[in-house]
Amino acid sequence: MKILSQLFYLLIFKCKEMDNQNLFSQSYNQILASVAGTGNKNFQMLGNPIDFSWPVAPIGEMSPIAYQLMSAMPEYSLVGCYSAGDARVFDSYCRVMSHITYKVSPEKQNDLQKLKDQYTKANNDLQTITTNMNSAYQVAKQNGGAVFTAMYPDIAAWLAGPGSTYKNDIEKQTQLVKQYQDQYVSLAADICIDQKLKEDFDIIKTPTAPISGPAPKGWTKVPNSDGVLEWQPVFNIGTTGQDWRAKLSSGSIGAFKVQLNASKSDSNFDQKWAGGSAGYDAFFWGVHGSGGWKRTNITESDQSVTAEIEVKSSTWVPVTPGSWYDGGLMTDLANNKDGYGAKITQPWVANGGPGSQSIFGQYGILKTRITGFVVAYKPSYNIDMQSSTYSKFEQEIQAGGGLRIGPFTFGGHGGSHKIEVHQTGNRTQLSGGSTSDDPLIIGMTVAFPGVAEEFIKGQKEEAKSYV
Repeated sequence: MKILSQLFYLLIFKCKEMDNQNLFSQSYNQILASVAGTGNKNFQMLGNPIDFSWPVAPIGEMSPIAYQLMSAMPEYSLVGCYSAGDARVFDSYCRVMSHITYKVSPEKQNDLQKLKDQYTKANNDLQTITTNMNSAYQVAKQNGGAVFTAMYPDIAAWLAGPGSTYKNDIEKQTQLVKQYQDQYVSLAADICIDQKLKEDFDIIKTPTAPISGPAPKGWTKVPNSDGVLEWQPVFNIGTTGQDWRAKLSSGSIGAFKVQLNASKSDSNFDQKWAGGSAGYDAFFWGVHGSGGWKRTNITESDQSVTAEIEVKSSTWVPVTPGSWYDGGLMTDLANNKDGYGAKITQPWVANGGPGSQSIFGQYGILKTRITGFVVAYKPSYNIDMQSSTYSKFEQEIQAGGGLRIGPFTFGGHGGSHKIEVHQTGNRTQLSGGSTSDDPLIIGMTVAFPGVAEEFIKGQKEEAKSYV
């Protein structure tokens, strides 16, 4: 795979702290109640919202950006900072399938174990290269300061320049992992005795059918960075992008408001999502410049700041993996039941703690998968602050090409942004809104493979929409 967004190593970065946790908490709770649903505890709000701007793909294909988003495996956190996805759900699922035992012909056992060892080693080497690459980028970023950040605002930009050696190494190692993966699942499908498990192995083999023909069951076509079509495991989305726009722009369905007050706190924030951490590198206030989004913390010295975000309309769009994914088998394995005669191979465990060789759960190979996108349309804002605070940040706010408030962006890459400023006594009010016709993905709902599977009724069929 040549496209960077389809490689294993592009990350959802886990970081040490998050500013304005009280404001993130207020936003999270109100969005959860308004859109995601108060009964859905597995909502992950995005600290860096994503413009839904991918194009409509031809029949039988999927947009690379759509594939990249739907196939990601979010980290355990209330707030996520999306970059391009850590290990893909499909890649992690295939690794799980290599850590189970099942009945095979005795004479083929050694051949299977040899391929499994090669596949495991290749995966381990890929993770080592990934760790080294990420460390090198972080060191370069710390040493390079603002100049480095302006030149390489994200790791993808760095990989296209000074980090190209890591890019090349990971591309080659990724191909090797894919080679051993296909060899392993092909042999497993041939020699496995249980028919259902045989089918599960067979469907995750990379198709050998001509790319010009119809897609085999469980697969779709996705262009790489050179525009060349490649087989990728299919993910199903509830509606097309055009349908989203039509639905959201037609009225006020799902309209809601978020009220923010820097002086108030919400102490229950870190207890809401799977016992996971809220500590990701997400900044609540930001401006957009030539180097991308930049932190600008107006509440650092002004706890009197209040804001209201009004969303014209919103919706939730379901996402499910295609027929290559056997959620029933994952649940059986997680519960230590025989899944078609399969069990987890020791020393691996179903769901262990830190440092364990865990298959599922927070520390497992297959942690999460996306079940839907929470989408907002045409957000607008009003911010009230001390005039002295505005004077301190006026230049960067006015010079910036956009404004970020938690999970909402105004301007930047999507649409234009015009700020209106009013002053009353020693208070200054800012108001503005998004002019973009693209919906904004402000979060996603998440399921936990094996532990808490959530299939959306009617969404198990292969995707028929153009995404």
